[in-house]
Amino acid sequence: MKTTQRLLREPLLHFFALGGLIFLFYAAISDPASAPVNAIVIGPERIEQLSKSYEAVWRHPPSADELDGIIDDAVREEVYYREALALGLDTNDAIVRRRLRQKMEFLSDSGAELLEPADGELEAYLLANAAQFRRSPRLAFEQIYLGQDPDQDRIQDLLSQLQSNSVAKPFGLASSSLLPTQLGLSSPEKVEGVFGQNFFGQLLELPHGMWAGPVTSAYGVHLVRIGESVEGSQPTLAEIREIVLRDWKAAKAVEIRELHYASLREHYVIEIRHADDRDAASR
Repeated sequence: MKTTQRLLREPLLHFFALGGLIFLFYAAISDPASAPVNAIVIGPERIEQLSKSYEAVWRHPPSADELDGIIDDAVREEVYYREALALGLDTNDAIVRRRLRQKMEFLSDSGAELLEPADGELEAYLLANAAQFRRSPRLAFEQIYLGQDPDQDRIQDLLSQLQSNSVAKPFGLASSSLLPTQLGLSSPEKVEGVFGQNFFGQLLELPHGMWAGPVTSAYGVHLVRIGESVEGSQPTLAEIREIVLRDWKAAKAVEIRELHYASLREHYVIEIRHADDRDAASR
């Protein structure tokens, strides 16, 4: 009894039940069983769908003439579609095959958004993916660019002047560049997007509130003064629940898609034939 109750609460079971209904519904609206093979039926549901699609684009319902034109275009599309299938124009067409695959994956993924995590499942997901949700440290700093290969004596002389507060306009000491002289509180990604890789890591080693360095960027050598800083932290689930829920659902969609594909693949015998193989490899 407990096993049955646990299975009934399993989100994947709910998905497959919902997925079956989606496939049945899609099949029902796409190919009415009662219509003759050569009949094109544009029923009330399809007309309403066409009307809503028009309204979504043009921000107003179609007039009677506009709706007639939309319906005529839908009939024209269906005629060409059927004739193209009859001629086999879909065969080995990479774009058609890719689009059909996308539609199948969409049908598979559509139920994931309706899933709700069981008790403790989001907590477990956050714990297993802690690094993904960790808040990076941030720094605010000022920098003076000294060029690509400044003389070491000049670096030390400028640093001594800056640390003694004997320079009235410190940024006047900088070599010409387009780099910003100041950045507010910024993440490693933002800082390194401006100054290049490994620049932020060097800043973490500097003292706060005083000029220090030299620090090397992708452009050359800098003297830097760290201002405000915020340490990295691990947020609680309560703080980022919506973000974790979104990512959990995305992960579930991938999991469900793979399970669905595996169940479909079981119906096929797969043969991989390479040009230099005498025997096909079946699996």
